[in-house]
Amino acid sequence: MIDFNLSKHNMGALKEKLSQLDNNKIWRVVVTPFEPKRSTDHNEYYWKMISEMANYFGLHSREEMHEVLAYKLLSKEKQVKNIKITTIASTSKMTKKEFKEYIEDVKAWAADYGFRFDYE
Repeated sequence: MIDFNLSKHNMGALKEKLSQLDNNKIWRVVVTPFEPKRSTDHNEYYWKMISEMANYFGLHSREEMHEVLAYKLLSKEKQVKNIKITTIASTSKMTKKEFKEYIEDVKAWAADYGFRFDYE
């Protein structure tokens, strides 16, 4: 698989990568708009926020709070064959828009349990 961020400045590099593909195979090419991942500022804000939440909820670490939030807010049940499984989405793979929405969901969830952020 080739994962490539295309712009007007690197068309030649893409052509080079495509020319290296095996001509005896049929390839599927999908082009989608680039969506940047969450910013460093968003990331710092999130970890500060969940550090405060971990203290409030009596958890041992911000990582534990992160796991609780991911399970509560990002888990989905799926059926694989006849087995029900739960998958949990990764926050590190979210776009800026998705991560901003997730932060709002975290705030709403925390508010339901009486938690208020000191800096808001």
